[in-house]
Amino acid sequence: MKTKILSLLIIAALFISTGVYAQQPNRKQVYKQNAEQKAMMTKRNSSQRSNYQKFFTEEQQEAMKTLRLETANNVKPFKNQLRELMAHQQTLTTANNADLKAINKNIDKMSGVKTEIAKIMAAQQQQIRSLLTEEQLLRFDSQKNNRSKGNKGNSTRPRQRMGA
Repeated sequence: MKTKILSLLIIAALFISTGVYAQQPNRKQVYKQNAEQKAMMTKRNSSQRSNYQKFFTEEQQEAMKTLRLETANNVKPFKNQLRELMAHQQTLTTANNADLKAINKNIDKMSGVKTEIAKIMAAQQQQIRSLLTEEQLLRFDSQKNNRSKGNKGNSTRPRQRMGA
């Protein structure tokens, strides 16, 4: 009797373990999918870079590079300050006795910093636009609209594209 029960348990364990093993994804297949995705992204990025180089003249590219560096230097202290305020906000909101006035005051500070970053980015955008011809402006503006459609709701990080 005991041997019958033991043999049935062993058979049941084999069936269960086979079912569990069958549900695991094939590692080679997962690796292959990741490699294919990476290859597609690399191809798309190189295509975008090629289009970028065709779109702007070398002088424009150099001027935009300079503008990007200046903007990055101007924005960096504000981004650092924003990160500090966000960390402070985390501290304020998770305190046992949260002070709503302090939370609201910190939110206002964060909004002010985000506004300053947005102003700097808008100035950069206008400087880049001033470098472009009429044809380039049309394409540049249409590409900006396409990019902004895909990046809704991302208010903590300002977009810096097309010259980035």
